[in-house]
Amino acid sequence: MKPYFLLFIVGIVCISFNSCKKDQYYIFDDIPRLQFGPPISNLKLNEYTDSLKSETFFYEAQDIHQDTVYFDIYTVGETSKKDRKYQLQQINLPGVENAVPGKHFISFDDPNVANLYVIKPDSVHARVPVVILRDGELKSKTVNLGISIVANENFNIGEPTKSWRKLQFTDRLSQPNAWTTSYSTYYFGAYSVRKHEFMIEVTGQRWDQNFIATLPLDQMSYYKSVLGMAVIDYNKQHPNAPLRAENGDLITFPN
Repeated sequence: MKPYFLLFIVGIVCISFNSCKKDQYYIFDDIPRLQFGPPISNLKLNEYTDSLKSETFFYEAQDIHQDTVYFDIYTVGETSKKDRKYQLQQINLPGVENAVPGKHFISFDDPNVANLYVIKPDSVHARVPVVILRDGELKSKTVNLGISIVANENFNIGEPTKSWRKLQFTDRLSQPNAWTTSYSTYYFGAYSVRKHEFMIEVTGQRWDQNFIATLPLDQMSYYKSVLGMAVIDYNKQHPNAPLRAENGDLITFPN
């Protein structure tokens, strides 16, 4: 059975980029291939689900010591009537603090997780679990985990630009992926940890990835107005110490 659902996904992606030469090559290649892609519920590529995810333990209870982050992966080529294992590896990323296996995450070849990396029969899609660990030093740093597909007896690597993903995680308040450039421009301005704290203090909301990504536009406008007035009131009450970001810039919200 041909994976027509995957062909539909690839078609949508190709339209968005006005180019499909590489994807056409992989679709009609007889060798099964594997590559990362957007969530199955979201056929549009976007800047915070395409190649990077950021997670934090900040909101979790102190007795929570690990978490699982999911990426989406797709096969290209014929489906199979049997389970097909795939293989992942860590790639060291230049210029950043790289996660340490066994300390910050469970290694992909660890027996506790290795059997989870499987494409089920007649399927072209799977969710890839990455188990991260709440090491104490995450209270003061952010680590980065580069993830790459490894060719094995079941799959070759698909399109090179979709052969890897990056995960950043910490135990501090941090910028959610949904806080994009356009989000800063039109709604809440430049990100800072102090602004993030202030938004939580004023509204009682978490302002985490899920909250921001699902917030309706009318409520965004409402909160922007509420927060804009709140920072004005704060500065009036603290004339000698107005609200500032950690870099010293005054905290403001777009009009």
